[in-house]
Amino acid sequence: MIKQNIIIATLSLLTAINILGICYSYLIIKTNFFKQFKIQKRPHKLKNFYTRLPLICLNVIILLVITGTGLYFFSDIIIGDFKGVWVMLFEIAVILLIDDIYFYLWHRTMHENKFLYRSIHKTHHCASTPFPSEYLYAHPVEWIIGMVGPFLGIFLLQGVSIYSFWMVLIIRNLHELDIHSGIKSSFLTKYFPFSGTNEHHDLHHATLNGNYASTFSVWDKIFKTTIKTKPKFYN
Repeated sequence: MIKQNIIIATLSLLTAINILGICYSYLIIKTNFFKQFKIQKRPHKLKNFYTRLPLICLNVIILLVITGTGLYFFSDIIIGDFKGVWVMLFEIAVILLIDDIYFYLWHRTMHENKFLYRSIHKTHHCASTPFPSEYLYAHPVEWIIGMVGPFLGIFLLQGVSIYSFWMVLIIRNLHELDIHSGIKSSFLTKYFPFSGTNEHHDLHHATLNGNYASTFSVWDKIFKTTIKTKPKFYN
């Protein structure tokens, strides 16, 4: 596949996902349709949506610039040949696993280091009752450093197919939108006992300390950082 086509397709995919996230956020806040599915009793505020949208959009633009530039200069290193469906699934699993343990450690460090929390991570935690697009309501330094995780997996595998790369991009971005939605998880999550549910991450936003994992909640179980008590304002 031509490099130019890879870049255009990747940036289009990222743009579409984030536009979807902004529309989904607005519907959750503005309409009553999702009220019965909300995790918290506390209401979302439309004012927060408008005041936080500029930083969210800025981060989307930065994300597109970094992704496009990275693919332009490093696609020969990052992107390899497609070796079949099973290899693709293996590549996706390895990247998600390495990315998530990296995210857990970086996320926990930002909470336990007072300077990092005050200077960087505190912005993201203005969202105590998050809506989907608030996954990018954060200091740019926070999520740019957080982006290192997937590439550690890619470099360990010595390159992956573009289809594996796109699938990881889709899974991670949609999952971030989902766990920040404030909407109860689908019944399907019971079939994936170590998956990071919406309730798991929402509880982190509500209480700050604990539940640092994202894609796989197993890291919180292993390192004993699972939050066990729910606040009174939970449904």
